[in-house]
Amino acid sequence: MSKQRIELDQVVREEGGKREGYLRIGRKPDGSWVSIPVIVIEGRAEGPTLLVDACAHGDEYEGAEAIIGLAASLDPSTLRGSFVGVPALNYDAFCACERISPIDSTNLNRIFPGNPRTFVTQRVAYAYTERLQKKADAIISFHGGGTVLHLEPLVGYQPQDDEVGRRTRELAQVFGTKVLWRMQNLPFEGVAAVEAKKLGIPSILPEIGSHCGRLYDRRKNIELCGAGIVNVMRHLGMLEGKPEPRPEQIDAELLYIHASDGGIHRLEKGIMERVKAGETLATVTDVFGRTVSTVAAPYDGIVLGFWSLPVIQPGDWSYLYGKILG
Repeated sequence: MSKQRIELDQVVREEGGKREGYLRIGRKPDGSWVSIPVIVIEGRAEGPTLLVDACAHGDEYEGAEAIIGLAASLDPSTLRGSFVGVPALNYDAFCACERISPIDSTNLNRIFPGNPRTFVTQRVAYAYTERLQKKADAIISFHGGGTVLHLEPLVGYQPQDDEVGRRTRELAQVFGTKVLWRMQNLPFEGVAAVEAKKLGIPSILPEIGSHCGRLYDRRKNIELCGAGIVNVMRHLGMLEGKPEPRPEQIDAELLYIHASDGGIHRLEKGIMERVKAGETLATVTDVFGRTVSTVAAPYDGIVLGFWSLPVIQPGDWSYLYGKILG
C-alpha cells in the first residue's frame, strides 16, 4: 500500500495525476532557493511507493535522464501506487556539473541521514531522508562514474543478514545488469542506500555510465537505467507485465584500489578482464616517462572500473576491483 503523500513546497505543474515541483531547503543570497526537484506520479490504484533518485553526485547524469524520460511516459491510469522521481538530488552540484556541492564543498552521499541545523548539504540530506526516503517502500538510487571513472554497469545491494537485505538483492537481480555488487565493508559512511536499510526500506544502488564513454554509449546507458526502473516496477506490481529476462549474473564485492603516487596513469588491464593476484593493473609514470610506481591486483578478481583521466593524484582511485563471490 502507498505510504504517506509526498508534499511539495512549490508546485510548478500539476496535471492528470502528475505533480512537478520542489522541496525548498534555504534561500540563497541571490534570492533563489537551494531545493530538490521532485516528480510525483500517483496511480489510480493502490500500491507501493517507489522512490528513484539520481545526482546525489552532481556529475552522474544517466540516471537523471532515465528518470525524466520514464516519468514523461508513465500513465497514472495504468500505475499502481506512486512513482517519486528525483532527477537531481544535489541540484546545485548538478547545475555546476560537479560531483559535490559548490556551496559548501560537501559530498552528499557521505552524510546521510543529514542534519537540519548545520551546513546546507547536511540539510539537503535531512530533507531527503525525512520527506522522501521515509515515505518510500523501495528505493533506486542512481550513481555512475561521473567525470573521473569508467565503470562496468552494476547494481549494489545490501548484505543479506536480514529480510531487507534479501529484498535488496532480489531487486538488484530484477534490475538486470550482469554484475551485482554486494555492498559490504564500504570504506565510507553516510551512503543513502545503506541508511535506508537501517530504516527497514530496501534500496539498491545502480552504478551506470560516465563522462569518458558518453559520446558513444550515453543512449545505451540511459536506456539501461530506464529499463531497470521498469523491471523493478513490474516486480513490485506497479506496472503490468513481467521483468525482462536478465543476463547471467555474477555477484562481487568491490574494492577501491588507490594509487600511491601521482603521475601519468597508464591502464594495463581492461574492463571485465579477469586478473591474477599480483598482476599489474596500472603503471604510473612521471613526465619524463620513468615509472614511479605500479598498482597491483591484491587477489584473483575482475576489473569493474578504473580512473579514466590521463593524470592521477596520489591517493586517488586507480581501479575498482571485484572479488567474485561463489
